[in-house]
Amino acid sequence: MTADVKRDHRLLITAGLASVLTAIILIAAKAVAWMMTGSVSLLASLVDSVMDSIASLINFVAIRYSLVPADEEHRFGHGKAEALAGLGQAVFIFASSVFLLVQAVQKLMEPVPLKATTVGVAVMVFSIVMTLLLLMIQKYVVRQTGSTAIEADSLHYLSDLSVNVGIILVLVLSPLGFDWLDGLVALGIALYILRSAWQIGFESAQLLLDREIPGDVREVVGAIVAEHELALGFHDLRTRQSGRTQFIQLHVDMDQNLSLLQAHGLAESIEMRIREQFPAADVIIHQDPVAVGPHVSVDERLI
Repeated sequence: MTADVKRDHRLLITAGLASVLTAIILIAAKAVAWMMTGSVSLLASLVDSVMDSIASLINFVAIRYSLVPADEEHRFGHGKAEALAGLGQAVFIFASSVFLLVQAVQKLMEPVPLKATTVGVAVMVFSIVMTLLLLMIQKYVVRQTGSTAIEADSLHYLSDLSVNVGIILVLVLSPLGFDWLDGLVALGIALYILRSAWQIGFESAQLLLDREIPGDVREVVGAIVAEHELALGFHDLRTRQSGRTQFIQLHVDMDQNLSLLQAHGLAESIEMRIREQFPAADVIIHQDPVAVGPHVSVDERLI
């Protein structure tokens, strides 16, 4: 295991633990504030934090499992555990949004004045600070490792910031006669959470279905192949991602008259250059012999 891989492993474990710890602290603080204020918006935020803690715990377990090296039964590693964790998050988040939709509608129909709003405001400010600190850790880890699970977790905590600001407005304006605002904000939170569930679930499903790696992979690979005079072109480029590992497979066209040693050396050179551009990639190159000459088309390959 290289030093970079070990560092990434430490970062992923640290981010997972930080997420779980933050969620637990926020649950305790919001539970006290909800019991004191009776705000359904705070209840929505509390339920959201409970879902965060469950999702973070799933993430932590999935990340640890995804870091297990490839074995005889899992030759491509365990990276897809992260995408499975994302699907698990989506299910939990969807369930919480449905519960909150019901609570919000009930509060809209029967608004009730809030109590101890000062305590609620203090708790939400504390929540914002804790969330910002966690987001800073998560963003750094995502930049360094490209973790799908941490990115999904970060997306949800990012949405929490706007939610917390909305709840503060509810707590400040409720004593002024805007009791209906509590149910309205709770409804907005529920819909926002529902949207997050869809985004996380869709992205996780795409990874499990081996979606093409986004970005300019095809252009970069084409430029690398073009650097080598003995490479006559390439085709059947396929890419996918599993956890941190990117899988890049392609066929490279070569003169049929090249020796086996020359063809192997050319493939090795192209593979090395691709890995320079995509350090986390597992590259497989198939060497296609091509008949070449003044009267032979490049498409007339030997099969």
